[in-house]
Amino acid sequence: MKVYKYRSIEEDIFKRDFETISTNSFYSSNYSMLNDPFDIYFNEEISQVIDLLKTLFPHSELENLEKQFREVLNFKEEIGVYCLSTDFLNEQLWAYYASSYFGYCIEYDLDKLVDKGQNFDFQYQFQIDYMDNIPTLGIEDLINLQDGFIRKMFATKKSAWQHEKEIRLIFDKYGMKKIHRSAITGIYFGVKTPEKIKQNFYKLFENDDVKFYEVFPSNFELDFRLINETKRKLKHNINKFDFEILKHRINVSHESYYVFYKGNKNELDIKEFILAFREAFLIKENNSLYIFDNKEVESLIDIYPKNDEQYINYANSIITVCDDWEEAGINNPYKDFHYKEIINKR
Repeated sequence: MKVYKYRSIEEDIFKRDFETISTNSFYSSNYSMLNDPFDIYFNEEISQVIDLLKTLFPHSELENLEKQFREVLNFKEEIGVYCLSTDFLNEQLWAYYASSYFGYCIEYDLDKLVDKGQNFDFQYQFQIDYMDNIPTLGIEDLINLQDGFIRKMFATKKSAWQHEKEIRLIFDKYGMKKIHRSAITGIYFGVKTPEKIKQNFYKLFENDDVKFYEVFPSNFELDFRLINETKRKLKHNINKFDFEILKHRINVSHESYYVFYKGNKNELDIKEFILAFREAFLIKENNSLYIFDNKEVESLIDIYPKNDEQYINYANSIITVCDDWEEAGINNPYKDFHYKEIINKR
């Protein structure tokens, strides 16, 4: 999923932001820096329930519960918030946050922004709920902490802001956060963005895969066009291969790609494809690449455990499985003792 951050080119702001982008970083703000005075604004009824329980059932555990609840409420003083939009053609956002079309808008790959391998303190990703009533934290919200308590605290805004189509990231601590270099996939310039600003970005991303667009008015609405594109200088040419990515998994320390390969299956071609794919797509040092000869196997990837028929079909669909520490080549670990045992029983 792609998400967008609108930025101004006021001199001090641009200098600071450009340096931050140059160091593969972004800044998650303290809630007090948000421009909506009613952001992270709520009522709560939980204190009243705890007071009542303490009256009826005096117990030290209730004192501890009250203390823990207060600590959760005070958590808002420490968190980092990063606000993004799902819309890069938003007229209000270009006017408010991008210097009235003199500024720019950054396009991010959301999956890479929330990679806990880059920021261990990333906690929540929310699509903002817009409403006109003050959210109230009740005892029932403690049952489903993320979609009840936390969402009401940090992901609810007045409906007057719904045009922003906001995605919000929550971190344990406010401050600078790191991103993988490939997380930025595009830059959108306003129709009034100075050429000098554009050239700065072209130079910054000259060895990255980034597309640059211009946003302009057309037929009483905003439109955009590609005006430049930069590419990484790669040793291998991934574009010479015909393939389709079936699934991508990534966590703190590991990522896996499941790929339908449509080309020649001789070992030299497979080896070259693995090297090209690793260079073009993999961002984690600890990784696995599963290469299949058909697309139908996609339905079996997430089935655990597989029955005998599914196991055989899955194994027969594999061209190779290659981990990061292995030399590129053909290897099928699923044609193992279990595979042979099933075949012999038939």
